Amino acid sequence: MVELWLLETLKGFGKLFLHPVLYLSVFFSIMTGYYRVKRERKDFNSRLLDGYHDLRVLFSYGIVLGLLFSLVTVGAGMVIPVAGILLFGAVSILFALTGRFQLMSATMTVGFSYFLLVLVDYFQWNIPYVNTYVENLNMGLLSSIVVLLGVLTIVEGMLIRLNGWKHTSPRLFKSSRGLKVGAHLGKKLWLVPMFILVPNGALTLPFDWWPVFTMGTETYSLLCVPFLLGFQQLVKSTLPEIAIKQTGSSVFWLGAFVLTLAVTGLFAPMFSVGAAAMAIIGRAWIAYRYRRTENSKPYFFKRQPKGVMILGILPGSPARKLTLEVGEIVLKVNGVDVNTERAFYEALQKNGAYCKLEVLGTNGENRFTQGALYEGDHHELGIIFADEASGWEHHQVS
Repeated sequence: MVELWLLETLKGFGKLFLHPVLYLSVFFSIMTGYYRVKRERKDFNSRLLDGYHDLRVLFSYGIVLGLLFSLVTVGAGMVIPVAGILLFGAVSILFALTGRFQLMSATMTVGFSYFLLVLVDYFQWNIPYVNTYVENLNMGLLSSIVVLLGVLTIVEGMLIRLNGWKHTSPRLFKSSRGLKVGAHLGKKLWLVPMFILVPNGALTLPFDWWPVFTMGTETYSLLCVPFLLGFQQLVKSTLPEIAIKQTGSSVFWLGAFVLTLAVTGLFAPMFSVGAAAMAIIGRAWIAYRYRRTENSKPYFFKRQPKGVMILGILPGSPARKLTLEVGEIVLKVNGVDVNTERAFYEALQKNGAYCKLEVLGTNGENRFTQGALYEGDHHELGIIFADEASGWEHHQVS
């Protein structure tokens, strides 16, 4: 029995490399990095992160969480129909092609796939080339999809909290008053490989209670399925870490609620339908509520009454060594008050080998930082300021 499970695990993992989503996710990540770098060069004449950063994010936290939660899905004996796995991939690719990564939420890709399968099963549609995969659908298999939806939504919330706020990309755009303001865009793709049981195969029932989430099947096989989860959020009114972590928490608790309803749906199928609907509506409501709140608040990255605000920091620059952070305000350079980017540059030139900065931290407290400057260092310490237009000298953005 143990040897059989090990063999099926190896086979299932090997089939991961046959799934088109794995290779298309690499393509989407590379293109995301390309357009991000292109936009940053246009706004700031320099990129903040290399074009392959998004590819490294793709193969990061999602892999660890996916394999960990595989212990839950396989341990509980959650069986997913092959039709569902095929549809998840197709919908994920279709939504990814739009470039709107908010559509790559598990609630959207898995949720819409579930309702499509419910319609196919209810109306007994005969779809060419696909009918073989849907003819054995039953309420038990459909309910297990909603359980998977709840699990993936929890994983999505965790990924947003862990990684969604890191290395966001700064943006410059015009406010309603025609003045330049700053913002940060969090846009991520994560590959989440999970082991899933599918009907028919070499595995048989190891326990009387196993599997839990299925009906009408007696043998199973193990597949490692690459789920593609995406996230996109523009932050204008606060620090990216604060806003995006709040979104991550909301998505996590939505997933916990959906999973609870989905388990109940095992005994009353209508709860499964309600859970899937709640997942889609709930995720859309989280995004809508966030946008509405953002639009009612003043811009955070804008012209300051005193000092110049840091919008971004170039990697490997002196600013990194000086432990400067996004959202901090540089008040003085070498003892000179600075209120514009030009004033900052002029004060920095007073001592070409050393600089001392007085900074207002994001915690509201003043601090000092200093360090030596070397030949070849960025002439402005590698700081991108939220102060890029002369019109800001006479106007405040609200």
